[in-house]
Amino acid sequence: MRLLFVDDEVQFLDTLREYFETFATVTTAQSAEEALPILSEFKPDVIISDQRMGLISGVDFLQKSITVSPDSERILMTAYGDISSVVQSINKARISYYLTKPVDFQQLKLAIEQLSEASTLRRENDLLIKKLQQSNLELESKVAERSAELQNAYTILQQLQNTREQMVRMAVHDLKTPLGNMELVLHELERDGISPEDNKDLLDIVKQSIRIMKGLVEDMLTVAVISQPQFHLVKGDLELIPFLTAICSSFEQAAKHKSIHFRINIPNDLPIIQADSQQLQHVVNNLISNAIKYTPYNGEVALTAWHESGEAIIQVKDSGLGMTSDDISQAFQEFRQLSARPTGGESSTGLGLFIVKKIIELHGGSVSIFSEGKDKGTTFTVKLPM
Repeated sequence: MRLLFVDDEVQFLDTLREYFETFATVTTAQSAEEALPILSEFKPDVIISDQRMGLISGVDFLQKSITVSPDSERILMTAYGDISSVVQSINKARISYYLTKPVDFQQLKLAIEQLSEASTLRRENDLLIKKLQQSNLELESKVAERSAELQNAYTILQQLQNTREQMVRMAVHDLKTPLGNMELVLHELERDGISPEDNKDLLDIVKQSIRIMKGLVEDMLTVAVISQPQFHLVKGDLELIPFLTAICSSFEQAAKHKSIHFRINIPNDLPIIQADSQQLQHVVNNLISNAIKYTPYNGEVALTAWHESGEAIIQVKDSGLGMTSDDISQAFQEFRQLSARPTGGESSTGLGLFIVKKIIELHGGSVSIFSEGKDKGTTFTVKLPM
């Protein structure tokens, strides 16, 4: 286990080193400026930083550390009652835990051990994902080359399914972070003297955590449903104008929150199509959500719909982070995390685009991606038969 302690009190750092070096590799820094260069080489499992330090505060340092060492867990040490720092660190710096000074070393040790275990589980999850993807490729090759071995391939497929189910169970582990945030908020709400402004910030954290958990659960349930061999669409007449208008309305607040200009171009002559409205809603929701998620503040997102050559076309375009050629080639794979990261601290399950492609193909349609590269925006185009 690798730990990085950042505090401007030299004696306190020495005490921390002496206590934690008995079971971990410890590095210390007396300021955020000194700690930042250490991150890229040391890659700590857990970063523990004091809030009140020199030119760069603990919250600002932990926020900067996300870019340099994204896989590290983060703990903030604050003065008693410094609620504003806790709120900022949850919103901006993605802390997993916080402690008030004077620090209880036993409590800090317990927190570090729990966070280190969480980090280890994530790494094991990544390894399982890679193994599953490699196994899928090998399976496809064997089935194509030797149809006579179909029964053996079926046995291998069952094994892969078991591995996948284990991976999904581990993915649920990601629910721990929003649950932890909600626990922190409840702890703060139990204390007296919280101002209305801080109370609103705390409630916003709860709402954000609920959205994260709800999105993860919904995506995983959707994948579980549409991946079943017996699954079939429930098609009916779908009027695209009210359907798309309602979905766009539900994202106006999210766009406004990031000062994103959300343009909606829905003509009056869109056709009625045969589609499963519930499943198609997953598709449009995911595309708009991703566009807002990966577009910086003050950017632009546009949904445009039209019809031509016997197809209804829905296009979602953004001015966001864009996609590399590698991203585009892997975008529709299950549990795939792309190179870009959400611009407002939003969550990403890696399932959304897999769901989009699966549902559109079940409708007999197609989905394509266009991007000129990083920071040059992305355009998703869905084509459905009329």
